[in-house]
Amino acid sequence: PLKNVKPGDSVYISELNQNGIALSTPDDKGEVSVQVGIMKINVKLSDLSCSTKNGSKADASSYKMHLSRDKAVSPSLDLRGQTLDEAILNTDKYLDDAYLSHLNEVTIIHGKGTGVLRQGIIDMLKHHTHVKSYRLGKYGEGGMGVTIVELK
Repeated sequence: PLKNVKPGDSVYISELNQNGIALSTPDDKGEVSVQVGIMKINVKLSDLSCSTKNGSKADASSYKMHLSRDKAVSPSLDLRGQTLDEAILNTDKYLDDAYLSHLNEVTIIHGKGTGVLRQGIIDMLKHHTHVKSYRLGKYGEGGMGVTIVELK
């Protein structure tokens, strides 16, 4: 665990298996604001460790996932029943894994429901570094309940 952190430091959050960038020093509760992909979260200083980036500043496009080459990545991800925050974190990790596994196209299943997951995922895909294009599913693919993503 880190003893101190300052804004701009690269940190690793073991609980999420993610690298992030510290946005603040620890507050009176010992929590640090950290940018992880498009998410900003508060994490206890004790849950952070030094990133392998040796404290260099990094941008969102340089995040790397620890992926076992033996792990097969599914061509689809089912987000139904998740909160928007959970779905965004899981989708971000999934897209990284799919990209590293050289998948060209993946299907994200968000369901029809109220449309909150669909809209949140589409907003995230607009800015994701591995996404070449995306579209809603056609009849027979899942229609409005899925988003088809083409990776770079």
